Amino acid sequence: MKIFILISLCYLLNACGSSPSHDPITPIQSIDTIQELTENFDKPFIGHPHPNNYSICHGHTCAEFSFISLSNKQWQTIESIFFPLASNPQQEREQIKLAIAQLEIMSGEQAGTDKDFAENDTSHGLHGQLDCIDEATNSTVYLRMLQQAGLLTFHRQSSRTSRGGLFSPHNTATIIENNSNTRYAVDSWFGANGEPPAIILLPQWKDGWKPTSH
Repeated sequence: MKIFILISLCYLLNACGSSPSHDPITPIQSIDTIQELTENFDKPFIGHPHPNNYSICHGHTCAEFSFISLSNKQWQTIESIFFPLASNPQQEREQIKLAIAQLEIMSGEQAGTDKDFAENDTSHGLHGQLDCIDEATNSTVYLRMLQQAGLLTFHRQSSRTSRGGLFSPHNTATIIENNSNTRYAVDSWFGANGEPPAIILLPQWKDGWKPTSH
């Protein structure tokens, strides 16, 4: 039942649609917080993130939020990944992978998600673990910050999307290549914390793409 309701909410809220990359980023939470999709009881999820003030999800289906503040030095480390400037979209996608991996490490140190296992491994409990809804949301936050900082030349952050329908849902962040308008999945779920995400053509991802080791 929870899966059905979560997927329905995903479509109703356009969280998995193709809305502009400037809309507030909202989490999709568990059924226990169905009436509080954009806030918890203590502090709202930060819909317009900045490096010194942003939210990430964890605990599966954004059951928990953490609020992160990077130092100037930490953000300079992220900026350095994009220099020298990429000469083509393929190079920039590699930079995006490295930046998201580093942001996961930096955020994980503050949020307690630094030991997040790949996929939905809950062998050590839910605390600090991320499912694909958490991962898609967090990667969208990271992409938004990269875009706002002017670090993306060939791409723009797009919205989350899903595959698998009601019975086997899987979520991902996405980007769009500016010149070709080609959309790519940015999927962090298959790796542990700090491992670079897969960036795959969206139609290929929609067809059920998995890493070759699976």
